Amino acid sequence: MKENISRRNALKLGASAMAAAAVAGLAGCAPKTAEDAASASELSNTAAANSTVGTRYTKADNSDEIGIVHEAASEEDFDVVVVGAGMAGVVCAMVAAEQAPDAKILLTEAQAICGGGTNYAEQPDMPAQGVDWVTAMQEADAEGATSHFVKDTRLIAERAYDIGRNSAWMFKKHAVPLTIKNMQRLQKTLTSFEAGEPITRWNGIAGYEGGNGSLTIQRLTGEIDTDPAYANVEIRVNTRGTALLLDGDDETKVVGVQLLDDGGDYININTKAVVLACGGMSNNLELLQNYSNQELTHCYSVEQNHFGDGFIMAEQTAHGRCKTIALSSMQGSVNGMHYQAWLNLAVGQTPTAVFVNQDGIRFADENLYRITDAPDLDNINRSKLVEGQGAVYSILGSNLLDYYKENKLPGMTMSFYGDGQDERPYDLDADLEEYEGLDTVFKADTLEELAEAMGVPADAFVETITTYDTDASNGEDSAFLKDPEYLVAVGDAPYYGFKLSSLIVNTNGGVRVDHDCRVVDQDYNPVEGLYAAGLTISGFVSDVYETGNCQCVSIWSGSKAARSLVEQCLGGTVADDWYGDSEWDNATDLPVFANQDEYDAFVAESASA
Repeated sequence: MKENISRRNALKLGASAMAAAAVAGLAGCAPKTAEDAASASELSNTAAANSTVGTRYTKADNSDEIGIVHEAASEEDFDVVVVGAGMAGVVCAMVAAEQAPDAKILLTEAQAICGGGTNYAEQPDMPAQGVDWVTAMQEADAEGATSHFVKDTRLIAERAYDIGRNSAWMFKKHAVPLTIKNMQRLQKTLTSFEAGEPITRWNGIAGYEGGNGSLTIQRLTGEIDTDPAYANVEIRVNTRGTALLLDGDDETKVVGVQLLDDGGDYININTKAVVLACGGMSNNLELLQNYSNQELTHCYSVEQNHFGDGFIMAEQTAHGRCKTIALSSMQGSVNGMHYQAWLNLAVGQTPTAVFVNQDGIRFADENLYRITDAPDLDNINRSKLVEGQGAVYSILGSNLLDYYKENKLPGMTMSFYGDGQDERPYDLDADLEEYEGLDTVFKADTLEELAEAMGVPADAFVETITTYDTDASNGEDSAFLKDPEYLVAVGDAPYYGFKLSSLIVNTNGGVRVDHDCRVVDQDYNPVEGLYAAGLTISGFVSDVYETGNCQCVSIWSGSKAARSLVEQCLGGTVADDWYGDSEWDNATDLPVFANQDEYDAFVAESASA
């Protein structure tokens, strides 16, 4: 890894460069040995001819030829290859190196910088204190029951049981800084802890340094760069994992992986263990449609280069077809607008908004705080509301627009990625001027003309809006009994219609793993030499994403995969104190601040230390 100068330079780009980072173009695979070259060449010619008609289990376009073995330009040997350098991959490589210091480890990243979706993640839902195994299983059983046991209770219990040790590894052993995001919630949580109540959720309390995980990734990969303990770890960016190498025709044993480097050459890596940690499928909606129970034409996604590579590679093996993948959809949003644009939030995220569907009628009470007052869950509900209709339009007239100008987004003030939101100028007129030309924004002088522009039945639409405005004047919603506080008339022309989409930030699940993070077949027989971690793995969510899972699951599964493969593939032994001197203790390890001034002083002192 030491000779890889480009990675260190790339880190200077910061998280903002992530979305624009180039992903290495086409992909494929290769023969395991030189003797196999002729047969592999024949295979690749046949596969390449058919690659655009689908993957092994779908007809989605596969022009990148993931899961197809090509003739390799070169061949190398490593003990462990981790595909994907997001949080799960980085943790996996580091823990493996710590517990098997003589092992030769390769950590690959398809983009120009490490981090993946972690560069956007605000918080890890950690640190937290561990629990005993019986308590962990009881908590997991309760959580499994709420999903009708779609969730895997053993995996959930393993994460809960390990969370104190993983917290210690991350925040004590490696001294990853935290930002306290909510002083009041922190004090309430610690008070509950002192009263004997377990702490299992840290959403909204502690966040990553700098507002997202990019600095944490830079800190950890910087250790790999400079600490002699990781001398045998090599990181290669702009290097995409494209296919697994099987032991002949045996789909139950993986003996290597093929990579595509930034020069367009395929490289065969022979290895004892492969870890698939290359993210979700959110940026490949055509492929994702084959694994989702939602109509994805109503969705768009944050660009993170999550193309589903790990899923297609897992399907090369006895794992078989991947499971249903949950959409981490977190915002009703106008495609083409910045997700933090105040106008976007006004029309998509507030209880005062007025929604009509493809039939031109209201179909729900837009005040989703009647379901939950948690902003993150409200975001999920709004995205699912959009996903459940043929089309959803948010309607704005002069009165409702004036209301928003005078009342800064009542009931909702942040997008899902909220850091930096308050620094954006609150100027709805400027937003309208900027976004009026979008094909998702419609403007008209009459309701009839707006209905025609949106393509909804005019009679039903005019009656719906007329009735709504009358109800607002009377203070009572005759259709859904919407809270009068949020019942605001649309008003007169000009009228606007904003076509909403569901904003997908990533996906969760798909690849089946056991409690050791080994990839398994339908009967839970492990595929030898193959592990998975991070957003790729199933078991932690049902059909609907629940916030706080991504980073916590990534840290746990990256660590667990590493510890498993050290003993199962490398013949090593994981130390009892792999996580450091002691587990995380909420009462002593998390600083307590009486007020914001004390916290600000602590931050200033830490920065100058």
